[in-house]
Amino acid sequence: MTREHPDRSDDPNYRWFPREPWAHWIQWLLLLFSTFTILTNAYVLRFAEDLVSRKVLAYAVVAVTGAWMFLRRYGAPRSGAQALDLLRRYSTPLLLGLIVAIAFGLRLWGISYGLPQSYIPDEYDNVHAQLQMLKRGDLNPHWWFHPSLRTYLVLVTYLVVFFIKVPTGAWSSVHQLTVEDMLYWGRFGAGVLPGTAVVLVTFFLGRRLFGTGVGLIAAALLAVSPGAVDVSQYNKPDALLVLMTAVSVLAIMSYLDQGGRSRAWVCGIAIGLTAAAKYNGALVLLPFLLAVLLRRGTRSLATPDLYLGAAGSIAGFLVGCPFFIADLPRFLDHVADGLWAYGYLGHAGAEGVDNWYTHARYTTLFGMGLVPLWAGVAGLALVLYRLDPPSTVFLTFPVLYYSYYSSQRMNFPGNLIPVYPFLAILSAYTVHQLTSVLARLVRERVGAPARRLAEPMVLTGLVVATLWFPLNMALRHNRESTLPDTGTYAAEWIKGHFPAGTHFGVERHTVVLDPNRFQISMEPRIINRAVRDYQAEKVEYLIVSSIVYQRYGSEHRQTQNYQKLFNICPQVAEFRPEEGRLVGPTLRILRVPAEPVRQE
Repeated sequence: MTREHPDRSDDPNYRWFPREPWAHWIQWLLLLFSTFTILTNAYVLRFAEDLVSRKVLAYAVVAVTGAWMFLRRYGAPRSGAQALDLLRRYSTPLLLGLIVAIAFGLRLWGISYGLPQSYIPDEYDNVHAQLQMLKRGDLNPHWWFHPSLRTYLVLVTYLVVFFIKVPTGAWSSVHQLTVEDMLYWGRFGAGVLPGTAVVLVTFFLGRRLFGTGVGLIAAALLAVSPGAVDVSQYNKPDALLVLMTAVSVLAIMSYLDQGGRSRAWVCGIAIGLTAAAKYNGALVLLPFLLAVLLRRGTRSLATPDLYLGAAGSIAGFLVGCPFFIADLPRFLDHVADGLWAYGYLGHAGAEGVDNWYTHARYTTLFGMGLVPLWAGVAGLALVLYRLDPPSTVFLTFPVLYYSYYSSQRMNFPGNLIPVYPFLAILSAYTVHQLTSVLARLVRERVGAPARRLAEPMVLTGLVVATLWFPLNMALRHNRESTLPDTGTYAAEWIKGHFPAGTHFGVERHTVVLDPNRFQISMEPRIINRAVRDYQAEKVEYLIVSSIVYQRYGSEHRQTQNYQKLFNICPQVAEFRPEEGRLVGPTLRILRVPAEPVRQE
């Protein structure tokens, strides 16, 4: 039970305030100095430029002014006991702020992986297509294998970065933007921002169901989960889907609790945006249908809630995919292609059968860890034992979503991550309930002085045990992601071993060479063209990546075509990843033979 703290902020005996009128005069001088600093672009601070940047000093002056105004308005604790009392009163927002900051830091840390190269499948082509939309002024993506909400999110990110950097001289026209310029910011907009936001949403969802303590533990677990960290470092729709599914379920829980036509409409908007993030997010419609049924019963079809939710879903999807009707035949074909591939054909190199096991294994070994996974399973069992309407709606999405992807014929770990906020909440619920049981047992066996410490000590131990593996794995993942990569190493080697003007044929996921120094012919795959075509264009060397030539098994046509290429073009150099030193794919530099070749 939470103890109420009376608001004594106006009590002069409770807090220390600077003495008047000196406090007023100091504030006036600080405001005057800060104002003139801003008006003169910190010119008045030039006297200290030999020691510190004027910009840094200006920020410090403004910060001191703000701190003094805050102190004069709200005061400061008079003693350590009062400081602790304030910390207790504001412990939840402080802890939540710390958790969100950690989540942001872990996700931001690793997004430089491989840059300026891109070793993430399809990323380079996606960023190229997104930039072409800006340069041509055509906001119809003409590509519907994924919906377009993520595309518009990263386009906004690109434009914000563009206009911030234009005054610095980085660019003067949008046509000067290159893929290499925006790889980092695409990952930031599509990965880091939604990946951090979902940690906050997880707190609110956990708090609504099981209380503040569960919400904080769940947010902390999701913040450090390496699976969630990993998908939040890519320019892919998965991080946005994780956010939108959690937002949708939170909105549905609010509707179930309080009802109302406006909440039904908001649920629909959230569901539509979720489907516009990734089509499989449409499964979040099922919890809404269940919530309407639980709230309205046999009158579900006679009340407007269901129809408002359906209309909101259409409106939300149109916001995220405004051009799908104008491009309807292509839209239908691309969506059908995805359903056919996942449900029937499969994907070479990512085949999946009995994916419930492979997803659980991934979560155990990397995604979240053994302890959180089994804590989540125990939480699921406990919630099923105490089942009520809110928990029924809450469980509908993760259970059905996991079942759906387990039945598909592809196994991509990122597809599972939308379940992670719910798994984190169930794990946190187990920790919270286990704390109560163990603390009671400890109190029965210790003396009176130690009884007060039983619950916080047990809680601390269980939280540490739950977070230890995912935090360490996330740190390890980020350390490895920021190691030097084979592409950068190969680019430096090429710079030192080949004269200016050398003509290279380069495929995706290899190196970024200086176009002012070398001639470059870029191809998605080197094998897209015959060796004689490269000879005709006087290409001297080809650079290939194991991401492409080892993507499939030895029987696959692409693999066999690369083997033919290796038989024709002798290898000049090879750059392999080395554990603890180099990350990235294996890169090969091949020499194009001068003499004509016979190629089948």
